[in-house]
Amino acid sequence: MARIQVVLDPSEADALARWAASELRDPRDQIRVVLRQELERRGLLHTKDDARKGQESPAQAHQQTDGQGEGDGR
Repeated sequence: MARIQVVLDPSEADALARWAASELRDPRDQIRVVLRQELERRGLLHTKDDARKGQESPAQAHQQTDGQGEGDGR
């Protein structure tokens, strides 16, 4: 596992500690969660859902994106 040092000012560190505590996490774990979510949101980190989408046929993927999947009454 790679290690990266992040320097926070005291107000940032306090806010992170409060946020982590509200979600019952250690501040280091909270940073990991936030970073992972943002990387996934930006498409920079592929999720398990992305891997499943890659296994679909083009027709299945098209049906899901245009709302014409099974059971929608069309």
